[in-house]
Amino acid sequence: MTRHGRFRRPFGLLPALPATVVLPLTLLAALRPIPSALADDAPTSVPGQTHAAGDINIRDAWMQIIRPERRIAGAYFTIENRGTDTHMLTGVTATACQNLFAHHTEQESTPETAELFTRLALPAQTILVFPPGGYHLICQGYDGTVQPGRSIPVTFHFLGGTTRTVAFEIRPTPDTADIAP
Repeated sequence: MTRHGRFRRPFGLLPALPATVVLPLTLLAALRPIPSALADDAPTSVPGQTHAAGDINIRDAWMQIIRPERRIAGAYFTIENRGTDTHMLTGVTATACQNLFAHHTEQESTPETAELFTRLALPAQTILVFPPGGYHLICQGYDGTVQPGRSIPVTFHFLGGTTRTVAFEIRPTPDTADIAP
């Protein structure tokens, strides 16, 4: 930008627009319709996504009761995309959990971190690990099926409508008697 409020453009010098013109133009641009790919009625047949369930492998899946008095458990797993296409994880659900959301042990929980697993890209030929102490799932308000020695089904949902259900083994609450306050 020059001193005189003009911008150098490929088409020559254009006068700078006053803020009273720019703001309404910005608001009008924001009012355009939602593209059909983002609409609720978007097709479930997305190119390259129909085989997500076959490309995705979820292993080392386990859940540990962390705060039994508050009915909170942490869920840990490894997810691998063995395919040649990037797949988009669009959600994770478990009927045994009232709420199932992402969390990071060392980070502040925000709506953005809680929604991590609602739009997570899994690049081709990639392995992602969600361990204790890092990003993982929190099962809040779990029901009576979440008991040590048992397992619960957790379903991973992918763009295009495919799913993958995995049994998460339930482990007991860690022994915290030797941990200083």
